[in-house]
Amino acid sequence: MDRKEDARKKIQLGGLFVKAGLDHMHPRDAYVLYGMLLDCKRAMQIKPEVTKRWAQLGKELLVGQTEESR
Repeated sequence: MDRKEDARKKIQLGGLFVKAGLDHMHPRDAYVLYGMLLDCKRAMQIKPEVTKRWAQLGKELLVGQTEESR
């Protein structure tokens, strides 16, 4: 992956934190977000079906936000 693609990917992922309302956290608290993500990763490994539930929830919310902005 080149630098431009990498930067775009990171910006998009950061945008998801903003949409989720997690952007209020200070960068010095990054360990909280990192721990949360690692816990989610573990949950996905233990119960793969949780990924489908999260995907459905995320899709519903993102589609709802898109429709609200029209």
